[in-house]
Amino acid sequence: MRVVAASLEQVDLEGARRGLVLSLTDDEGRVGLGEATPLPGFSPDAVDDDRRALAELPGALGPIDLPGVPASPGAAPRATAFAILRALAPLSSRLRGLPAARFALETALLDLLGQRVGMPVSACLGGHRRHDEVRVNGLLTTSVALPEMLDRARALAARGVRAIKVKLRSRGEEGFARDLEALRALRREHEAIELRLDANAAWSLEEAPRRLGLLAPLGPRFVEQPVAPELLHHLGACDVPWAADESLAVEGMPERLLEAEGCAAFILKPAMLGLLRAHELGRRAQARGIDAVVTHLFDGPIALAAACELALGLPRPPLACGLDAHAGLEAWPAVRIPQLREGGLVAASGQPGLGVRRWTA
Repeated sequence: MRVVAASLEQVDLEGARRGLVLSLTDDEGRVGLGEATPLPGFSPDAVDDDRRALAELPGALGPIDLPGVPASPGAAPRATAFAILRALAPLSSRLRGLPAARFALETALLDLLGQRVGMPVSACLGGHRRHDEVRVNGLLTTSVALPEMLDRARALAARGVRAIKVKLRSRGEEGFARDLEALRALRREHEAIELRLDANAAWSLEEAPRRLGLLAPLGPRFVEQPVAPELLHHLGACDVPWAADESLAVEGMPERLLEAEGCAAFILKPAMLGLLRAHELGRRAQARGIDAVVTHLFDGPIALAAACELALGLPRPPLACGLDAHAGLEAWPAVRIPQLREGGLVAASGQPGLGVRRWTA
């Protein structure tokens, strides 16, 4: 297979955020889609850098060989992923520090190759077929008033959402005390729901064990990123397990965390890691008994569809994932995301490639 044409469209979103949609056309006329929508202030790359890379790099791709494909749907699991890794290897230095651009390229190529061999992206990533459904988690924040937070929790429960993640936004001891009271109120109303917390790397290595101990009576599944990314492997086992998020983007840190006591889950954001790297880390984590959670970066419909395929392509079903539709999608042209279902579910699209077939920006 050879990429014979590439185009790039920009979508202006709220504030300073912009999204890029990459379209790659192969030598048989198929079109694969990818998306780069870095989040200002959070992503390491800027959209202008991603645009330059995505305008130049598709033309540097050589032929992509798929030995033995197609023969049957399961004849060459992962062959497509390996083919993309080989094709992108000469471009690695130019993609360094641009995970959103890498995510877009990998998604578009997997979309093309999946269409070519008649398999969804999830099967191209992990073999045919892994699991049909993945539940999504809801998202709350303590930055809103308690009555509003509880109303949102009730709405999530009414939709069938069984896991809720709460971002702890308050700072300092007084702020933590307020968050703790809000969480106690949430737990009183929702005794059976799976509760997850996200400290956003705000705690020091010294105060994290004490705060985790105070949270333990609430029974959270884990607390995401309690301390700074470069320090997480020093935290060790605590009264509440913890999960790695931003730490996974630190060079060499995932390998340390695979061996760390107390690490309960890897939070996989393909927009921050690249699609293939996120799948590799999820596979390795699950092999070590560490759970995986796939989340979006409040990006657009193509990136969200790709993240859904990642969740469906892991060796074991992940925990409920941060893949629910979000308000930021309203800024994009209307595009159906075939993996999203009612009732808090992500399900196989039943289509080859990414399953997103029309794009008009």
